[in-house]
Amino acid sequence: MGIPGFIELNEKTQEISFRHHRKGDEVLITRLFEEVFGDTMTVEQWRWKYEGQGFLNQKSFVATNEDGRIIGHFGGIPLRMWFKDKVIVGYQGADVMVDEKYRGLPNRRGLYSNICRLFYENLPSFVYGFSNLDHLRLGMLLGFFEKAIEVNDITIYTTKHVIPLYNLEMMDWEDSKIDTLWNEVYRSLGWSIVRNTAFLKWRYEHNPFRYYRLYGLRRRFIKGILGWVVMREVNDDEFWLMDMIFKDEHLEYLLKTIISMAYKQGKKKIVLWLSSRYHDRLRSMGGEFFRRGTYITNCIWVKMCESDEMREKFYYTMGDTDFL
Repeated sequence: MGIPGFIELNEKTQEISFRHHRKGDEVLITRLFEEVFGDTMTVEQWRWKYEGQGFLNQKSFVATNEDGRIIGHFGGIPLRMWFKDKVIVGYQGADVMVDEKYRGLPNRRGLYSNICRLFYENLPSFVYGFSNLDHLRLGMLLGFFEKAIEVNDITIYTTKHVIPLYNLEMMDWEDSKIDTLWNEVYRSLGWSIVRNTAFLKWRYEHNPFRYYRLYGLRRRFIKGILGWVVMREVNDDEFWLMDMIFKDEHLEYLLKTIISMAYKQGKKKIVLWLSSRYHDRLRSMGGEFFRRGTYITNCIWVKMCESDEMREKFYYTMGDTDFL
């Protein structure tokens, strides 16, 4: 989530310290989250997000005041990624926040600037994030990142499709066909989170926020799956397609089977995110595009790619965020 403001420190009157997260800080971090965003994040949710994949190199930096109270936070969720022809540990910047009492004090150096600098200087890896417009403008002003992608909600209204050779089957999160499909398609997807069973189990099955379902696309007389989709029921009218991968030639079949299933269940529409290289195909299926005020940022303090390159090669879905 983006920061609703930033602070410039007066070093003569404020004793602010910056450091890496320590065990137990998550209690105060989640308290700050509620104060800043007016929403709840439990300690369990924080630990799931930053530590749930078992990485030892999670990145979470805090600012504390003279009383030791946490007044700022910048998190980096570690993610195994396919990036520039190799598997790396990349990071999604998240939960950037500053206590309201510490915003806007006069000086040239700001709390936001300092905590961002600490985060990036210790992070020589690919970093991206999801930002609102205010956070985007602030980060660009300070030179930490630039806009790479403007995210659209893509809506397709449901109807009945007759696809006799294809069907959707509910899948278990540990199904070996998930890894088999990933190994077949990841090079064609572009830069992407490694969407294997380990990722799906962490991101969806063990998610303490919400409940998701996993479906695989099958074709009669053929072993294996041609694609999978993670779905979330958000209300009586719509499904969100949180995540998906597929053999490229079967995208339309996957979506048509989902649309038909949603129609049978009384849903009026499905909503999804997919990279721009799929947009013409989605428009041909009746997809309507709506700006949602969310931007994917390319973090350039330690620059790992050009933003034009990122727009072309980065594969993303709703599941890349930490807030859906």
